[in-house]
Amino acid sequence: MPVAALLGKDLIAALSDKAAVDRIASDAVFDRIARTEGGGRFYELPQVMFAIDRSASPPRVHWINTRQYRFHFDFLQSRYLTLADSATFNTANYSNADRRFVLGAVVRYPRLARYGVELWEGDVVEPALLTAMMTQLQATFHAPLTFKPNSDQQRAAAAKAGLPTIGIEEAYGSREQLVLNRGKAVGRLVLVGEGEEDALLPGDIALLRTTPIRMPPVAGIVSATFTTPINHVSLLAKTWGIPNVYRADADRLWAALAGKQVVLDAAGATVTLRLATAAEVRKAEQAQGARAIRAPRADLAYTGLPALADQTASWVNRTGTKAANLGTVAAMTRRSSAGFTVPPGFSVPFAFYDRFVAANGVGGDIEAFLKDPRRSDPAWRARALAALRARFAGGHVPEADIAAIAARRSALLGDKGVFVRSSTNAEDLPGFNGAGLYDTVPNVTGRDALAAALKTVWGSLWNDRAYLAREKARIDHRAVRAAVLIQIGIDADAAGVMTTVDPFDERSDERRLFIAAKRGIGIRVVEGRKVAEQLIYRPELDSIQILTRSQDDVMLHFAPDGGVREVKVETDRAVLSDDLVRRLSKIGLAIEANFGSRPQDVEWVVVGNQIMIVQSRDYVRGN
Repeated sequence: MPVAALLGKDLIAALSDKAAVDRIASDAVFDRIARTEGGGRFYELPQVMFAIDRSASPPRVHWINTRQYRFHFDFLQSRYLTLADSATFNTANYSNADRRFVLGAVVRYPRLARYGVELWEGDVVEPALLTAMMTQLQATFHAPLTFKPNSDQQRAAAAKAGLPTIGIEEAYGSREQLVLNRGKAVGRLVLVGEGEEDALLPGDIALLRTTPIRMPPVAGIVSATFTTPINHVSLLAKTWGIPNVYRADADRLWAALAGKQVVLDAAGATVTLRLATAAEVRKAEQAQGARAIRAPRADLAYTGLPALADQTASWVNRTGTKAANLGTVAAMTRRSSAGFTVPPGFSVPFAFYDRFVAANGVGGDIEAFLKDPRRSDPAWRARALAALRARFAGGHVPEADIAAIAARRSALLGDKGVFVRSSTNAEDLPGFNGAGLYDTVPNVTGRDALAAALKTVWGSLWNDRAYLAREKARIDHRAVRAAVLIQIGIDADAAGVMTTVDPFDERSDERRLFIAAKRGIGIRVVEGRKVAEQLIYRPELDSIQILTRSQDDVMLHFAPDGGVREVKVETDRAVLSDDLVRRLSKIGLAIEANFGSRPQDVEWVVVGNQIMIVQSRDYVRGN
C-alpha cells in the first residue's frame, strides 16, 4: 500500500482524539467524527455539529468531534471559548441577531446522497445570517451543502435569502430504514399487495408494499413505503410485541425470500432479513403464546344510558374503557383552566348488546362458531364471521331499547349528527389497545340510521381482525361485550393524535410530545395511507420541530344527508399553528397527570381556535 494512503488512514484515525477540526475534507473525515443518534431530531442519521465563532476575523468554523461532545456548549466550554453558564449562553446565542456563535449540525441523508445544514427548530435566524452561515460552512466542507429548515420561520428566511433547501418531507422520508418497534421474529415472508392483508397468518412476516388500514396479527412487519408510528398498524404491532420496520425498497431487496422461512432482526438500529435455519424455525414453532389478557367483566345488570359527564374510570365494567376514560377527561373541563372541551355524549352499556343478541337468537351462532374446529382455516373463518355480522345487520333492536336510546339522544344531543363509537371491554387495556379493531360510524342522523349504526358497531366485535387480535392476546371471546358511545359529531377543521412520549424514542430522558394532524375529521390520520403533519414539541425548550407536513390532498367533512364527503385541499401547508401546538401539548401533559402520570395516546379535534378531546388511552410502549 502506498505510504501516502497509509498516512491518510493514520490521519483519519487520529481524528478520534481531536476535539474539533477546521475542515472536513472527505466523507471519511465526516464519518470519523460523526455521531448517529438512536432517537430525537437526527434519528439514525449521521451528524456532525458545528460552531461558527463570529468574533474571529474572518469567522472561524469549528467542526466538533460529535462522538466526544453531545452539546455545542460542552465543546465551547472545554476549549474556554465561553465562560458563561448554559442559560446565559443559550440566551446569547440562539435567536439573537448579534450572537457570537452560530450553532448547528450537518447531517447526511443517505438516500438523497446529500448533506443538509440544520439549526435547532427554535432558533430564529435572519436571512443575512443564514446566507453568511452557508458561505462559511461551504468553504470548509468537501461536498455541496444545502440548508434544511426545521421551522416555518427558518423556511421563510431561507426563501427570502434565495437559498435552495431540502424539504422537510424529503429529509424525513430519506431514511433507508426506520425501526418503529424493536424485536426479532422468525416466520414465512409474505409479499403483500394492496387488499391482500386479510390472508395473512399469525406466523407470517408481512412485507407490505402499501400500508393497510388494518391487518390481522402476524409475527413481524416490514413496510416498503414510508410509514408513521401512530397509524393503526404501528400501534397494533406494539400491542402484539412484534418487530415493525420501514426499509426502503424492501419489496425489491427481499423479493427472492418471499414464501421462505426468514429471520427479521430489528433488535438494534439496523434492520436485517435472512433465511432462517431449521433450528430457528423449530424454536419459533415451540415458543409459547403471549400472556393471556383478561377483559374486564361486563356488568350486564346495569341498563342506564349515562351521560359522559356522569362517568369515571370506575365505569369500565358498565360502559367500556373508552367511554370511562373519556368521562374522566370530561370531568377535567369543570375546571376553568382546562383549555379544552369534550363533545357531549352518552353510553349504551353492555346490557343492550346482550339483549340484542338474545332477542335475535345470535348467541347460538356465536357459540357454534367458537366451538367449530374449522376456525383455524382462514377462508372458512372469514365466511363464518361475515355471516355472523350479517346476522347483526339483519337483526332488530328491541323496540323499547331503540326508543329509549333515540329519546336520550334527542334530549341530550338534539338532532345533530352523532358519532356511534365502539367501547368494548376488549380495547384500551394494559398491553392491548385494540386500535382500529372495531367500527365507528360517523355523522349518523335519524332513528333508522341510529339503529343501523348500533348494529354495525355491535357486529364489529366479530370482525376477522378483531377476532384474531383477541386470539393472539388469548382474550376469552365469550367474555367480550360491546358497549357503544354516542357522541355529538364535530365537523372538525383539523384532527389528529397526540402522544405524551416521543414514539420514535420512547425511552428518552428528554420530555417530548408527538402530534400528528390532518385537515377535516380525524379518520384519515390513523389510517396511515397518506403521511400526516407530524411535529415534536419539547416543553422545556418551548420548541416545535416539524417532521413532515401533511401529504394528504383530501380531507373529510360531514355530508348534509349524513356520512362524510371528500374535499380537495392543498398539501405542504401548515395544519396547526404554533399556538395550537403549544396548547395541545399543555392539555396532553395535564391529561397524563390526571391518569396517574401514565403516558397517554390522545385523540383531538379543532374547530376554529377551540380544542376538543375525543379519546384518551394509555400509550402502549414498544419493545
